[in-house]
Amino acid sequence: MFKKIIKISIAIIIVIFVVNVVYFSFNEPNVAVIELNGIITPNKADSIIKEIKRAKEEGSIKAVLFKIDSPGGEACSSQRIYLALKKLSKLKPTVALIETVGASGAYFSACGADKIVSYPTSIVGSIGVIFETLNFAKLSKKLGLSLFVVKTGAVKDVGNPFREPTEADRKMIKNLIESIYNQFIEAVSVSRKIALKDVRRIADGSVFTGVQALKLKLIDSTGGETIAKRYIKTLAHLKKVKYEKLSNEESLRQKFMSVIQLAELLDILEHPTAKAIYQ
Repeated sequence: MFKKIIKISIAIIIVIFVVNVVYFSFNEPNVAVIELNGIITPNKADSIIKEIKRAKEEGSIKAVLFKIDSPGGEACSSQRIYLALKKLSKLKPTVALIETVGASGAYFSACGADKIVSYPTSIVGSIGVIFETLNFAKLSKKLGLSLFVVKTGAVKDVGNPFREPTEADRKMIKNLIESIYNQFIEAVSVSRKIALKDVRRIADGSVFTGVQALKLKLIDSTGGETIAKRYIKTLAHLKKVKYEKLSNEESLRQKFMSVIQLAELLDILEHPTAKAIYQ
């Protein structure tokens, strides 16, 4: 009797094991959800690129839904996300979903996806680059304050808030942001299959609703998440779809990193840097 009970118990364990293996084999997540929220900083770009890399390497992941709610941010970080998404989309279908805002650097990032979807009232566009910094030369002069600078070139201290910008400063910064701007509009032109001259015509920092952006071919649909998921199924040839959010719940380390990102964000907003951001 005792041996019979043991045999039955072993049989039950085996059945449970087999059922679990079969269940998880057929219910494994096959679409990764990656989110871009808030202003794009170098640390945020690092985090998103890690998630993109994970989605690329995991065999069970067949496609990616890239959700965006961001006004953009630091230009180079935006471009890094764009390049990572572009590389991923060559291997696995990627659909960008602009929720409330997908502007400037966030739109730059989205251009790495196969398709871009928004809602009718989403804010899209703001294609452009800006360089800004505080200048209190006049105030410091009144207060008798100055900054001691020894430099090796006329524009080495460009953005120095204690002196008025020179014509050489303006020319150098203009050349800098023009170069970044040209890379931005070229990415839009290639990604969206729009003639460069047509992109340049609307790339003056203007923002558009989803409806307007669709007419300008900046997006593929204003159908929101429903259409974005439909694109996922079609492009990845999936009948059943199970989504997995790749970003984990906020850990103590992530909370600590959030403090660092806040400091980084303030640095980006307050110090001279090229930004692709809707303000």
